Amino acid sequence: MTTKYTENLEEIATFGFEAIDPKETVEVNLKDLMYVFSTLQEFQQFFHQKLHYQTLEDVQKFMGTVKGQSAHKLLSTSIHDKMVKMLPEKIADLYDDGHFDSPNLPFYFDENRNK
Repeated sequence: MTTKYTENLEEIATFGFEAIDPKETVEVNLKDLMYVFSTLQEFQQFFHQKLHYQTLEDVQKFMGTVKGQSAHKLLSTSIHDKMVKMLPEKIADLYDDGHFDSPNLPFYFDENRNK
């Protein structure tokens, strides 16, 4: 099988969503939801303005590590501590079974993209 890479990150992020009933809702903890919302806002605030990341070092400083007070920590907490509790069990099971894994990989997985 040939590996396919794509720049369509929305396609990757929403792959398999046809399994989700568009009328289904969940109840979530408001503070956890606000944590995730604020995390996404921080990413948008940083990346929407190219002057915020003039160098690779700017991006590395912003991202930091999962152990620091950085974007990586915010993102990891949002996904693994906050959002995981918001998913219904049947969706979490589909996720664990790979149902939402796109057959295409994001372009940045291609180690030969700049050769």
